[in-house]
Amino acid sequence: MRSDAVRNRARVLEAARALVARDGAEVRMDAIAAEAGVAVGTLYRHFATKEALVAAVVEDSVHALASRAESARAAVDGGADPFAELEQLVRGVAQSYAQDRALKAAAATLGAEVHVDPRETGSTAARAMAAVDDVLRRGRDAGTVRPDVTTEDLLVVLTQVPDEAVTGVGSLERYLRTLLRGIGV
Repeated sequence: MRSDAVRNRARVLEAARALVARDGAEVRMDAIAAEAGVAVGTLYRHFATKEALVAAVVEDSVHALASRAESARAAVDGGADPFAELEQLVRGVAQSYAQDRALKAAAATLGAEVHVDPRETGSTAARAMAAVDDVLRRGRDAGTVRPDVTTEDLLVVLTQVPDEAVTGVGSLERYLRTLLRGIGV
């Protein structure tokens, strides 16, 4: 892809993420194009349908998670404190989860094909899980993470991230403090 096409695609994905999270599956493609600052034809050249666009946004979220987890693992490999990296990772995931939850709901409403299976060898989700596993293991080895905490435990707890629009301002921070105290020693 040409560099301008790559930039346009990224702008469309960013605009779609924000608008779909805010407005749900009802958001119009022309509104997404306007928010991205591109012509509607440009949007449709990249994504023929709203379903394809929403599926791409969800996939982009999984790539961002994998990148965040792999960065945490690289930092730990470079000597960073595993619990500090885990805390930063958990905070980042939790802060983006509410938006991702809205995107997944929109994808389901639209019938978009979104395939995220962390058990599928070589998948982006599997890469993310492997990196989180490594950071947790290093934290357990360093004695800063409880020995019984698993990646699956962490994922289950992260699916319960509060929506501050419903639960009130500050609930996410209280949730994160409680979560981090529960996994640390």
